[in-house]
Amino acid sequence: MHTQTSISAKRLARQRGMTLIEVLMGTMILAGGLIVLLTCLSTCIEMIAASKQVQQVQYVFDLAELKYPINEDQLKNVEELVPVSRDSSIVDGFTFERTVDEKDKFADVVDDKLYIVRSIVSWNYGKQSEEVMEYVRQTD
Repeated sequence: MHTQTSISAKRLARQRGMTLIEVLMGTMILAGGLIVLLTCLSTCIEMIAASKQVQQVQYVFDLAELKYPINEDQLKNVEELVPVSRDSSIVDGFTFERTVDEKDKFADVVDDKLYIVRSIVSWNYGKQSEEVMEYVRQTD
């Protein structure tokens, strides 16, 4: 009788616990889930950084437009009054610049006094930049 009790106790102990293969499989599934989660987290952090950068550039454009507006008086002589040389005093680490170019003319087209105004914000020591282009007509 004593032997039968010890055999059933051994069987019961084996049935209660997990086998080594079950533990390893559970660990592998958990590790796979963690890898996917960390990959998604790193992508999310990159997107947040890119979004922050876009917001900062837009902020610099907005401040530059307040500091150097294009008003009706300036449109009488666009080439002299609208351009802005490199200004790095608006926001630390960013540089604003505005250039004016005449629109490409064809030989058979009359002068329509249309100019291309390019506003450029650069950062990271000029390695990165964002440009906004608009058309402006010179008034008489």
